[in-house]
Amino acid sequence: MSGLKPIGAELELFSKEWKESNAEGKFKLVKKYETTYKNASKWASKKKEEVSEKNTLTKPLTLKVTKDQQIIAVIGDTHNPYQDKKVISLVTNFLGELQPDVLIMNGDMNDFYQVSVFSKDIKRMGHMQEDINSTKEFFAEMNKVMPNTKKILIEGTHEYRWNKFLQHSSPATSVLDCLSIPALFELGKYDIEYVEYERGLLINDIFLVIHGDIASKHSGETAKNQYLKNGGNGICNHTHKGGSFFKRDRFGVWGWWENYCLCSLNPDWIQNPNWVQGFSLVNFTSEQRFFVEQIPIIGNKFMYGGKLWK
Repeated sequence: MSGLKPIGAELELFSKEWKESNAEGKFKLVKKYETTYKNASKWASKKKEEVSEKNTLTKPLTLKVTKDQQIIAVIGDTHNPYQDKKVISLVTNFLGELQPDVLIMNGDMNDFYQVSVFSKDIKRMGHMQEDINSTKEFFAEMNKVMPNTKKILIEGTHEYRWNKFLQHSSPATSVLDCLSIPALFELGKYDIEYVEYERGLLINDIFLVIHGDIASKHSGETAKNQYLKNGGNGICNHTHKGGSFFKRDRFGVWGWWENYCLCSLNPDWIQNPNWVQGFSLVNFTSEQRFFVEQIPIIGNKFMYGGKLWK
């Protein structure tokens, strides 16, 4: 009996539980993972080695801004097929007029509902290809309305959900190029660069864009916790809220922002979620300065530059 070895964040949680558990608790973990005590002990002991390797793999990619002013639009959490089509159309029209220098799609663009570990509606199980095709249509539209904009997709927890599903259910196929996120969504065809889960993108060495894996209860709490985890400045998605956190010390002023969502506020798997739709613009200068403009969307409308978009 070898069981299914936890990986990534699950391995970290397993190792923490193993370390903090008494003998009875350890045997409960052995039973939960359908393995032996010896195997479970080995998994926990290898955690540090695997986390060290993970840290190397998750070193952020970098982006340098050299123009006097550069506008970077950050959107995310469309959760196709649970995207809000009206809001997506509104944001697409706005971005088409703005023509930002860079568009960052900050994760969870596809929900990958069918491979979720949560309870699923069996009627949705046969629609995975449709969901992928719909997400590709979104990428194609972004490429069409912003042909000269640099486009980057940062893997979120739901894209990672697909990778984790393959690693657990079919390890032999998890390494096939044709099943990778870039291949599934034909990112090369749409001129979209890809950033792996939790690597993030570090702009001008001062501002980190990352999907994140923290979702605190109240607006602004996630931004604070991202600061405590990562330090510096940055923006995250994942929380489906808008918010900010600032910290001033003798070395300067630091800020983190939560970047809303663009998915439906009434999906069929949750009632009345505490979510807010919106997106952000980050204006960079060549003087190592940046300014964040958060744009909440309320009732399918938002205000920018004195103009009401609806």
